Amino acid sequence: MSDDRQADVGSWDTDFPTDGDREGNSGDGDGSRKRIPFMKLKAGEFTVRLVGNHVKFHRHWQPFTERVISHIGYKSDDPAWQAGFYPRETFAIHVIDRSDGQLKILEKGRSLFKQFARYKIVNDTNPAGKDGPDWVIEVTGSGLQTKYSATAKAKPSTFTEEEIEMIKENKAPLKTIYATTPLEKIQELWNALPDEAKIPPKREENDSKEGSSSEAPRQTGGIKESMPDSPAESSAGGDDDLFGDDGDGDSSF
Repeated sequence: MSDDRQADVGSWDTDFPTDGDREGNSGDGDGSRKRIPFMKLKAGEFTVRLVGNHVKFHRHWQPFTERVISHIGYKSDDPAWQAGFYPRETFAIHVIDRSDGQLKILEKGRSLFKQFARYKIVNDTNPAGKDGPDWVIEVTGSGLQTKYSATAKAKPSTFTEEEIEMIKENKAPLKTIYATTPLEKIQELWNALPDEAKIPPKREENDSKEGSSSEAPRQTGGIKESMPDSPAESSAGGDDDLFGDDGDGDSSF
């Protein structure tokens, strides 16, 4: 089965519903040779400015040794999913790292992004829109015990002209970067695993739900990233997606 699914464009309104329902689907994108880094969060505090749309996808942290992104539509065909390795619901967004002024990609799970969505609910303001604030992200713990706390600063953080130009020049095609791994490739990687690696870990009762949003992956070895840096997106088309703000998450910026 061949597939070319891309990551879903995220929505602050529907990705983090209070009743726990989840759904979504979409995608497009293009790229060039420029590359931008990922935002690395370790223990400590980090200040960032969210930029533009976020994307959502389902990423396997086990049992593979390289990045594998599944899809809800793969549930009955993804061999790892069927074996009990449930992919984690994950989100990614552009941010300006206030420590160095660079545009980066922040990729984390529901526990962090739900805090951004809460800001939208309370303030009726897109957390990544033109009137959005800077965020202070506090990281505590490590490994499976890592926790993320996000606090919005009180005042809006309006983009400067220099930041607008920098974003236009460096923004990345998130929907393409986080495109679903073809099912044939997932099957190939699965077939290449030793039998002992195909045994899923025991799941705790509170972690038994498929696609659990636990922030830290249950992975003993490191995952080999096939794209340690992200290719920047062509600035042709889509500036309105970055610098407009219609109040929801689907076409902000």
